Amino acid sequence: MLTQSGIAHYLLSLGLVKPRDVVDEELSVLDASRRNTVYVAAAHSGPTFVVKQARPHTAATLVHEAIVLRALARMPELTGLVPEVVHEDRGAACLVLRSPGDAREWGEHQAARRFPVAAARTLGRALAMLHELRVDGVDGLPAGADRLWALTLPEPPHDLLLDLSAAAVDLVSRLQAHELICARLTELQRAQSGDVIVHGDLRWDNCMLVAAPGARRRTRVLLVDWELGGPGPAALDIGTALAEYLSVWVASIPMPDPRDPSLFVDHAAHPLVQMRPAIHALWTTYRAARAAPPPLVEVAELAAVRLLQASLERARYSDELSAHCVVLAQVAVHLLADPAGTASALLGLTE
Repeated sequence: MLTQSGIAHYLLSLGLVKPRDVVDEELSVLDASRRNTVYVAAAHSGPTFVVKQARPHTAATLVHEAIVLRALARMPELTGLVPEVVHEDRGAACLVLRSPGDAREWGEHQAARRFPVAAARTLGRALAMLHELRVDGVDGLPAGADRLWALTLPEPPHDLLLDLSAAAVDLVSRLQAHELICARLTELQRAQSGDVIVHGDLRWDNCMLVAAPGARRRTRVLLVDWELGGPGPAALDIGTALAEYLSVWVASIPMPDPRDPSLFVDHAAHPLVQMRPAIHALWTTYRAARAAPPPLVEVAELAAVRLLQASLERARYSDELSAHCVVLAQVAVHLLADPAGTASALLGLTE
């Protein structure tokens, strides 16, 4: 297995970095591991390299990502939107990607700049460009993985239940007691389609702001982590992007009393009213750039599914269900029960 201290020499052996950068310690290496082992290597100038190595049970995810990225690299419309595969070693379950240097996390930029409209438009245009590609026009694109596993919560598979904490089991039990929500999730599971190419996991962690070649200002978006990419519903990506705003809002609400989590909703550090101009810009820019955008109701429903998954992921390693997890699930329930009304009330969006 690769280690953080060995990444510089590994990249040097592949001829991807200059010996001077290593000798002069110009190359910084950060550990960004999540499901897979991930190291980000960047010099003061030049590109950034992401070295990903799979754990024994996740090797297939890196193979999938490499196939997706190589297929998308043949599409000139996506130049600069996706990282470049520069090395793959399936024997060692290792993948090396190259992207522009000096990138900044999209979510970090959003919070720091109080959710700028320009960045939201950039993401909306990027998603529209991706979703306008025909699935049958991209050779070698593999089928996507199970991105919407929350749709199975009415009757979850056994292996999912084994991986849940006491808090997550509590949350699943509460959802299963809600007949309307179980019926809606079952309906959505039957209605899923694969009409466009989707990223599949469009959290803000997977969006980076980068500068155009020769420019200083970060005016472009780079979509990273394509382990779930492939054919899917367009509403999934745009719904996930909108769900991120709701997640940030909920996380910013002080909740000292779990029995009444909405008590201090007016004291949110990131109130929805502050986010709505960016939310509106993201949605309207995306819709304007699509020949046939998905209806808002479908987008709101899949945003709800992503919120359910976010709530369960946060509860997965806890013994007690937190107030924030409960509120995330409650917002998802409202979106599933009344997609159009809740999208209007919370996000300020209409068709």
